[in-house]
Amino acid sequence: MIPWGYLEEEIHDRGSYLLVLRLDQEKLLKIGQLGTIMFQKGYYIYVGSAMANLNARIKRHRRTRKKEHWHIDYLTQAADEFLPLPIRSSHRHECEIAESLSSILASGPSGFGSSDCHCKTHLFWSKQNPLHLEAFHDTLQHFRMRHP
Repeated sequence: MIPWGYLEEEIHDRGSYLLVLRLDQEKLLKIGQLGTIMFQKGYYIYVGSAMANLNARIKRHRRTRKKEHWHIDYLTQAADEFLPLPIRSSHRHECEIAESLSSILASGPSGFGSSDCHCKTHLFWSKQNPLHLEAFHDTLQHFRMRHP
């Protein structure tokens, strides 16, 4: 039996997202109120949410010219590569996703992207491309393929 009601609720333009960013070299960046932080070479995975206009939020992150508003804006400006991974949902799973990623990836700077919640951070780091890690795919699939 297909749960049409559940599917109709979940297809709206809202939910959480991951941004996979690559830095080809170490970079010293000023990140708003967090101050100056050294970011090592590698891959950074940011967890965010947009409970309205998810596509517009991702499109904004992709822009190279924008006013820095969120912590991630400073890092996206410095990234050498950028890949958004949307997770559509009628519920905010941002903190649950961050918790899951914390068990498979190194934590980024404390307070990064998590000033409005109790999470340590919403930024994670990996020396290798997380798209080549089975545990990363398992986490992504878990949140993208939730059961009603």
